[in-house]
Amino acid sequence: MPCVKHAGAPLENATFDEENMESISEFAEQIISCGAHRIVLSGPRGEKRYKKSTFSLVNGQYFIERLTEKQAFHEYCEKNEAAMRICSDFEGYTQVNAWNGEREFTAKLTKKGNLLTGSRACTAAPKAVESQNRKKKYILAEGTVIPPLADMGVMASNGAVHKAMYDKFKQINRFLEFIDEIVKDEAVDGENNDAEKKPMRIIDFGCGKSYLTFIVYYYFTFIRKIPVQMTGVDLKEDVIDFCTKLAEKYGYSNLHFQAGDIADCAADEAIDMVITLHACDTATDYALYNAVKRGAKYILSVPCCQHELAGKADYAALPIFDDNGILRERVSALITDSIRQKLLTACGYRTGLMEFVDLSHTPKNLLLRAKKNELARTYPPQRIKNG
Repeated sequence: MPCVKHAGAPLENATFDEENMESISEFAEQIISCGAHRIVLSGPRGEKRYKKSTFSLVNGQYFIERLTEKQAFHEYCEKNEAAMRICSDFEGYTQVNAWNGEREFTAKLTKKGNLLTGSRACTAAPKAVESQNRKKKYILAEGTVIPPLADMGVMASNGAVHKAMYDKFKQINRFLEFIDEIVKDEAVDGENNDAEKKPMRIIDFGCGKSYLTFIVYYYFTFIRKIPVQMTGVDLKEDVIDFCTKLAEKYGYSNLHFQAGDIADCAADEAIDMVITLHACDTATDYALYNAVKRGAKYILSVPCCQHELAGKADYAALPIFDDNGILRERVSALITDSIRQKLLTACGYRTGLMEFVDLSHTPKNLLLRAKKNELARTYPPQRIKNG
């Protein structure tokens, strides 16, 4: 790319003229087509909010980081949207530097309002990012500002996760990884190629304070840009009222909350996915039954305390367990989860039990994953419920 000079408006003016906009648009298209893996916009003009914006190519998408004096804001965009985003952001800057591994591309707005573009071979280009966060590999990078979670005390206003909430933040990120696998499978199956596709319908049973609910909604809406209709269900009316107001405050129009007992929830509407994170005791079982009745395509469930079997099981033949309360509780929990898995298999699901997170973060570390298998032999849910 030769160095080109474009006449334009004076630098102190807040807006680009038509010629500069056309030139930066051509520049943005070119650097994307040349495979730029890192793009940095710097030199803020006037009293603009952001001091620097960085576009990093990560797993086929651009991860965008915009910095203010005290905060970092993150989002993703597809490659075919990147040039438009660069043009939009550049109105607040005077310089762009981009690297594709072989060359550095530059665009600079001079004090006289002229736009200079060029490229050169480079030997010290920034390395391509292999993953968004190589150390932790979180879908939500630390520093990602999710306003409702700041209001709920999970993170500070700058996106920094509070120390006391770090284990919870890690659990939720791990849960997102399982959901992300489902989303990728959907894409492989071609189900996301339909422009008229209906929103994905998701219920979070036993949502509690709804940390997971808000993050899953954020993931679909702002990271994956997949339409979603999501509902959180919990017994506590005050918590549901708080979460409802929070969703309204941030304009999350497709996120709703409902107060009620999971055991009493009607199962008359179809659903795509049911999730539970530490729904206590038999609440997990009612959630799984509801999911099967609704024909949920996907189920992701991390059980919590499980007292039902522990209080009824007779371990007289296995005194090694029977005289130790902790062992009795844990063996009963494992048996309960195994029964849940077998019942879901009988209802036509491909199932798996896997470690959720390391035991150092929570002892409740098993996740039950199920995907509807339309070809499998199934049994009526009512028969399963009645044993």
